[in-house]
Amino acid sequence: MLPFSIAVNEQAQKYNLSISAAAYRVIEDIDKYNNIGDLQNEISSLAMQRYAINQMSAPIDKAISSLLKLQNYGITDDEILNVFEFVNSAPFESAATIRR
Repeated sequence: MLPFSIAVNEQAQKYNLSISAAAYRVIEDIDKYNNIGDLQNEISSLAMQRYAINQMSAPIDKAISSLLKLQNYGITDDEILNVFEFVNSAPFESAATIRR
């Protein structure tokens, strides 16, 4: 209570307020401070969520970019799908085995 009393007296002297008005102002300042802290926590949480979303969507963005490049080279959707099906149906071989 002592810090609150000191803060009220300082506000009363600084702004020429009554004790009750100064007390109300100190309480408002404390409430604003708490709200700012809550908002900062929310901003931090949202930043972490945004980072996670960006990390999850990076491979999708890369795939879309590659697809658009292939289409720019004149490769059709059907050709892209045929290559996809071929690659997925072929037995897995390492690049070293294919080169031999």
